[in-house]
Amino acid sequence: GQVRLFENVMDEGNWLQLDLRGGEGTNRSAIGARVTVTTSETTQTQEVGGGFGHYGCQNDLVLHFGLGGACEATVTVRWPDESLTEESFDLVSGYRFLLTQGQAAQVAE
Repeated sequence: GQVRLFENVMDEGNWLQLDLRGGEGTNRSAIGARVTVTTSETTQTQEVGGGFGHYGCQNDLVLHFGLGGACEATVTVRWPDESLTEESFDLVSGYRFLLTQGQAAQVAE
């Protein structure tokens, strides 16, 4: 069979990308972290997945959220450590952020 890739390219609406890094007691890739993004319009939730072993596929570790017309969002991360630590960040749209457990959010270069 053939493998096909479809890309939906739109320049409308705001967005936010999150690249998570686990700290002490959490795996480095933060696989299993649950991320909730809340704006004045909506709430979205995604989990960092590690892949499913089909054709050697790997999920993208960077999470992408469409924010519509919202210019900022509150991001809550439940880290996959023993105590399921939670951290919240207030972030602006249009950037990819590096979120490292226990540290302030940084704009990814």
